Amino acid sequence: MSKRIAIIGAGISGLSCAYLLSEKNYNITVFAKDFSPNITSNRAAAFWFPYHIRNDKRGINWCRRSYAFYEQLAIDANTGISMKKLIKVLRKGVVEEEPVWVEFMPPGACKIIPQEELVPGVFKAYDVLVPLIETQLFLPYMQNILVEKDVVFKQKIISSFSELSSFDIIINCSALGARELCNDKTIIPVRGQVALVETDTSRPVYLDNEMPLYIVPRKDAMIVGGTYEENVFEEKTEPATIERILQTAYNVFPELKEREVIGSWAGLRPYRSEVRVEHEAGTNIIHNYGHGGSGFTLAFGCAEEVVHLTEKIN
Repeated sequence: MSKRIAIIGAGISGLSCAYLLSEKNYNITVFAKDFSPNITSNRAAAFWFPYHIRNDKRGINWCRRSYAFYEQLAIDANTGISMKKLIKVLRKGVVEEEPVWVEFMPPGACKIIPQEELVPGVFKAYDVLVPLIETQLFLPYMQNILVEKDVVFKQKIISSFSELSSFDIIINCSALGARELCNDKTIIPVRGQVALVETDTSRPVYLDNEMPLYIVPRKDAMIVGGTYEENVFEEKTEPATIERILQTAYNVFPELKEREVIGSWAGLRPYRSEVRVEHEAGTNIIHNYGHGGSGFTLAFGCAEEVVHLTEKIN
C-alpha cells in the first residue's frame, strides 16, 4: 500500500513537491488556506534567477536542477514557460569583480555584454538565458496535471501537525505560515510592490539590483518592480511607492511612459537566512520553506531533495 503524504501549502514549493512525489506513486493530499490565483506565488515576477540564496552553496544544485526542469517544460507552450533573454546590469562603483550569482548559472547560460554596447552609468552587464514562468498560466497548469494524477486538494488551514496524524509523511511547505506552525520566527515577510504596465513581450527581462529596478514582460502585463521591505506584514500597495517605481523605470526606459499603467500588486516573500530543507529528527515531518525571493528558482531542486528525504523514511 502506498504511503499517504500530506503537503502543507499550495505555492510553488508545495506544488513542485506534489509533482515529483506523484511520480513515485504516493497517495498525496495538498492542504492550503488558498489556491491559485489567490496565493503569493501567483504574484511573483517568476523569472529564474538566484536571489536570496547566494550565500548557500546548496543552492547551486537546487537552482540548476530547477532550471533544467523549466527548460524541458518550455517545449510546451501550454505550460506558460518560455526561455527568455535577461539583461542583468551592474552600476559603476559596484565592487564585485565577478558576482556570486554567476556560479549558480548552468554552463553556457550567461555571457558578458561587450563594453562598447553598455549605456552610460553601467559598469558591466550580462546577457543571460533564463526560464520565464508566467505564474498565471503555469500554476493552474500544474494543479490540473496533479488532479489528473489523483492528487487531492483540500482548502484547510493547518494549525498543528497533529491534525495530520493519519498521514505517514508530512511535507511542510507552509512558507510564512511556518512562523506559527513551527514557531519559527526566523522566517520573515519581505514585501515586494510592483506596478503592472501594458505589456510588450518583445522586450527582454531587465534586472538592476542597485536601482533597484526589474521589468518582466509577461503576456498579461509587464511587471515593473520593485521593493524589498523586511518585516512588513501588510500585503498591499502604496500609491506613492508605485509612482516612485514607475519613475525609476521611466528614467531608464523613457519609452515606457507611452504604455498604460493597468494595476499594481504586492506580495510577501517568505525569507529565512537559510532555506530549511530537512527531515525533522524523530518525526515524520519534512520541512521545505524559507525560499525568500527564489521560490520558483529553487522549487524543483528543493523538491528533488524532499523526494530523497521521503524515500529514507521507513
